[in-house]
Amino acid sequence: MFDVLLPFHNALWAGLMLALLIDLQSVDAQINATRLPKFEDFPVREVFDHAPHPPILTTPEQRLFRTRIREGVEKGWGAWINGEWGKEQNRPGPNFAGHYIVIVWGCGSGCIRMAVSDAETGTVFMPPISEGRFALPMLVFPDTAGRAADLQYRRNSRLMIIRATPHADRRGAVPYTFYYLWEGGRWTLLRQVRIERLDDE
Repeated sequence: MFDVLLPFHNALWAGLMLALLIDLQSVDAQINATRLPKFEDFPVREVFDHAPHPPILTTPEQRLFRTRIREGVEKGWGAWINGEWGKEQNRPGPNFAGHYIVIVWGCGSGCIRMAVSDAETGTVFMPPISEGRFALPMLVFPDTAGRAADLQYRRNSRLMIIRATPHADRRGAVPYTFYYLWEGGRWTLLRQVRIERLDDE
């Protein structure tokens, strides 16, 4: 009798364990779905520490802003540390994802432009979201004049966080925090979270 029930008992036990494992994976997936990406989730293996390759300007937009891009690569002008406005490196070298130089410059009230240059190859890339010609969307809330987009990035991480309002000139435009991953020479949107209010208001 015992020998007959043993396989049934083992199968029942295995089924319960499998159901528990599936439930735990489901809970883990739900936690990861609500957890926001962090810089430490996407580390880089090494940081480029040689003289950066001069930017290779291949498009009309890149050539239009050649001085800004070149000065950002060669002198670190407009290469913000961690994306903080006014904290320029003032020296050549990467400030994003190990071997990339994010260069930012103003384009009028509440407007900034951004280019990304590969310090190893000189290839120049557009920002992940754009209102055209490197310009990032402003960060606008209803009944406010708006301000420049907020940027956050790190030299030792492939994650970039941008707070902006795409198509801010359209009625009902919504501000979001965008979480972009830089991988293989392209941007991947990981998450976008609606912003209900500014943190500093």
